[in-house]
Amino acid sequence: MPGAILAAKVGQTIMFRRHYWWWRHELRELARWYAARLPGSIGDRVRSAVLGRQLAALGERTRIGYGFRITSPELVRIGARCDFNEGVFITGGGGVTIGDYVGLGPGVKIWSVNHRYEDPDTPWILQGHDKLPVVIEDDVWLGANCFVMPGLTVGKGSILSAGTVLMKSVPAYAIVAGNPGRLVGWRKQPATPEKV
Repeated sequence: MPGAILAAKVGQTIMFRRHYWWWRHELRELARWYAARLPGSIGDRVRSAVLGRQLAALGERTRIGYGFRITSPELVRIGARCDFNEGVFITGGGGVTIGDYVGLGPGVKIWSVNHRYEDPDTPWILQGHDKLPVVIEDDVWLGANCFVMPGLTVGKGSILSAGTVLMKSVPAYAIVAGNPGRLVGWRKQPATPEKV
């Protein structure tokens, strides 16, 4: 009899913990959803307060604009004095690190997770995901509607033109444009030219 009572109490404890963590997750999602929809400078402050508690790191004086969406915020680090415009979307499941003085234009998307699809005999939706970290170094500007794929590094001081779809890593101070993104110039010419 005592073993059955102990088992029942353990079962209740496990169920309570599951409910606790589910509710905690849901309330955090609700807080992000609400904060993302507040306009103006009040919304910027509320987003900073909410995300400051949920992200792995959030630097000082970083502005996160209206409509910001993020998954797995606990795996995302954002540096200081960044400026994120409206509608930025980050999938953080593979880990995302954003340096200081980074600007993201409206509608920028940064993906660190992507569906697998290698096996043509298995539906793609059943093949799981690749999780690859994305690193955006200091002093980078991503123009409106840029898309950064999983596993890439955007080097310090680089600029991605509006609408760029980045499928390869970018060296420091490169200027990249197009779909797929191609090197079109340099902010600072490297000693040995690199290909992008």
